[in-house]
Amino acid sequence: MKYLNEKKWREDAASGIWIADDITTDTAFSDETQDELLSLEDNSWWFIYRADVITGLMDRYFVKDKITVDIGGGNGYTSSVARKKGYYTGLIEPNPIACRHAKERGIDEVSCGAVTEDSVIDGSIGQATLLDVLEHIEDDRAFVKLLHRKLSGGGTLLVTVPAFMCLWSSEDDAAGHFRRYRIADLCDLLEASGFDICYRSYFMGFLFLPILLVRVLLEKFGILKPQGQRTEEERAEIAKSQFKSRGGFVNMVLSVFEGIEKRLMKKERRVPFGSSIIVVARKGDICMSILGK
Repeated sequence: MKYLNEKKWREDAASGIWIADDITTDTAFSDETQDELLSLEDNSWWFIYRADVITGLMDRYFVKDKITVDIGGGNGYTSSVARKKGYYTGLIEPNPIACRHAKERGIDEVSCGAVTEDSVIDGSIGQATLLDVLEHIEDDRAFVKLLHRKLSGGGTLLVTVPAFMCLWSSEDDAAGHFRRYRIADLCDLLEASGFDICYRSYFMGFLFLPILLVRVLLEKFGILKPQGQRTEEERAEIAKSQFKSRGGFVNMVLSVFEGIEKRLMKKERRVPFGSSIIVVARKGDICMSILGK
């Protein structure tokens, strides 16, 4: 793997996974959570739609003859979708269980560790994704500057994060989030580190009100237990209800909203608000889409 500093990694011959010398198991999600997510991801409308949005923008701004490195890529669900579309995929993830899942999903290059000053070679990554990772990092500014050094000249970074602090709930506390973002703040953060913004948008606008009403207000008024006070069974049931496959009228309505968002983004227009943000940025280059727009 040309982007790894091989002095800091060793290859596990049995699994084919590269393991960092300073690997830590102190990650945002436990082994049990990664197993639970694995059981949900393939059939979850949320993961399916999110991957569809991400790979749609990859088709515009990324190229398939370069490896796409998914930083903090978890179980590798989105990378596996990109791989099916013809992308050569790499994943760097500190959780060993998630790395095993990603390898089983067919991810081409899996590295169990983190992006640090010494673990990845400066200027070695041509394109990367950072999907709902930045909110887990206390010093996000320092980490974005680190990523800027690790990307090659003209390298492209696609970032997703949760949006708006007004949507903060106990779910964010339980997930180990430090913040939610406004799109202007995220773009300022990237630009301050030397990135040029190619595209920016909110998405999942149809979830803004449900999250505000159900997660935030119901918790505030004591109708819904905070995440930390729920039993294991209650947490599992809520997770299944949030991510399960949709049907009937709900599916029809949400499919309409999803279609509107995807059409806007396909035309490089912005979705005006949403529960998530997606930004494509490039290092030291004038941003142009692959389609020449």
